[in-house]
Order: sequence, then structure tokens, then C-alpha cells
Amino acid sequence: MEKIRRNKKTIILFLMPAVLIYLCFEVLPVAMSIFFSFHDWPGIQAVPLEFVGIKNYLDLFRNGTFLKSLLNVLIYMVISVLLQVPIGFGLGLLIHHFKWGQRFFKASFFIPMILSVTAVALLWNFIYFPTEKGILNSLLIRAGLDKLTRQWLVNPATSLFCLIVVSTWTSVGYYMIICLAGLTSIPDTVIEAGMLDGATGWKKIWHLYIPMLWEPLKMSVIMVITGVLKIFDTVYILTPTGGTGNSTIVPALMMYNEAYRYGHYGIGSAIATIIFVLSVLISLFSLKLMNRRESIEY
Repeated sequence: MEKIRRNKKTIILFLMPAVLIYLCFEVLPVAMSIFFSFHDWPGIQAVPLEFVGIKNYLDLFRNGTFLKSLLNVLIYMVISVLLQVPIGFGLGLLIHHFKWGQRFFKASFFIPMILSVTAVALLWNFIYFPTEKGILNSLLIRAGLDKLTRQWLVNPATSLFCLIVVSTWTSVGYYMIICLAGLTSIPDTVIEAGMLDGATGWKKIWHLYIPMLWEPLKMSVIMVITGVLKIFDTVYILTPTGGTGNSTIVPALMMYNEAYRYGHYGIGSAIATIIFVLSVLISLFSLKLMNRRESIEY
């Protein structure tokens, strides 16, 4: 084993396939997207690229629809972080402590994560159906709450939050599993010692579990942020036009429309580049913010 570790040629040989795959499917597409963002091109191979510099970026930041999409995705991101991570963490704590039916509840909460996005979106489309035939409206009518019925995906006041609920329902099981993995790695002796020192109830969660699970929590927050900033499928299936008055338009949906519907490949690439830059900057800012609190090692 030591001979293999010292043999750098062997190490490089085994690393090369992974490096090549990463370069081809991650680095190269990002680089090409940045390159195309400085050009005007309809996406047709026979048509030459026309260099326009930063014109595509300037046009985007003068575009009210794009600014609205940025606002929507930031709202989407903040609410998703505040919902998905705490709910996943809470479910993980509950399932970890209540041993009865643990496998059933793990599977129940994780199943939405393994379903196709199309199936999930169609299911929620039936729930949000705008007439009394919709499951949500039907339940409200039967409960005598007729005044609360809405055209959920059409009404600008509710459409974006409805999409956030769908994303939360789909993803929360994943963060629950991350939390459970962290909880099972904590020695029982550490928890018992903390309880002897008076860490019970909410104190136990705040002073023991959260500090010990700080690294998984940080990872969960970053995953929610990057996932929401590039969200497309759920929005496209439930509100393909971006909602009434662009109430659910997000950058990824606008990127798709510009590049593949209208043939503005340069503008679409500029939007993709902005999504990439935002993901990096917000993730770094979140990490810096969360790194102010140190995790407890055990």
C-alpha cells in the first residue's frame, strides 16, 4: 500500500478519469457559458458569433422582468432556508428519539425526494387546482372556509409561496437524513454528560445538538441556497409562463425562455453566468456568517 501511495504516476492514472469527467461536464460548460455571454448568437451553428462585450449584462439589469426574477429567487431562497433546514432538523430529532416506527417515518419523509419532479409537480397541481375540484379548495369548502379558497397558482399573492411549499415538501426529507446521520454519530456519553449538567428540553437542543451538528447544518444551508438559485423544473411545470405578472419568474426559467424560445443564446448565457456568480457569492457569505459560531467536537 505504501508503494502505491508513493507512486505518483499510479495516483494520477486513477485520478485522471474523474478529473476529465469534471472538466468536461463542469468546468468546460461554465467557461463556454461565460464566453457566449459576451456575444450575440441565436444558437445556430451556421451563424457566426458577434462580440458585444458586456451589452447582454447591461440589458439584463435594465430589464424589469430579470430584476423581478432576482427578487423572486431571493425571496424563494430565504424562505426555503428558514423552512427546509429547521423542519429537516426537527424531523431528524423526532425520529431519532422515537424509536417506534423509525424506518416507516424515514421512508415516508424521504419518498418525495426520490420521486420525479414531474410527478411531484403534477400531484401538487391537482392540490392547487383553481376550482372546487382542487384538493385544497375542496377541503376548505368542506371545512366551511369558502372565503379562503383561491386560484393558488394564478393569484400573484400566493403563487410563489405555493411553489416554495412544493420545494420544501420535496426536499425536507433529504435534510432530515443528513441530521439523522449526524445524530447517530454523537456518543451517548456526551449527551448524558450534558443532561447531568442541566441541558434538558430546549437547552439540550440549543447547547448540545445544534453545536454538534453545526457542520451538517452549514452544508444543508449551502445546498438549499445553491439548489434554489438554479431552480427551474418545479417552476416550469407548475407555472410555465412565470405566473401572473411574473409573480413566479426565476432566473433559470428566464434563461430557458431567452436561449431556447427566443433564440437569444448570448442573453441566456449571461443569465446562467449571473446564477453561477450569485451561487458562489451567497454561499461564501453564508459560510462566513455561519463560521462565526464554532462547532463542538467530541
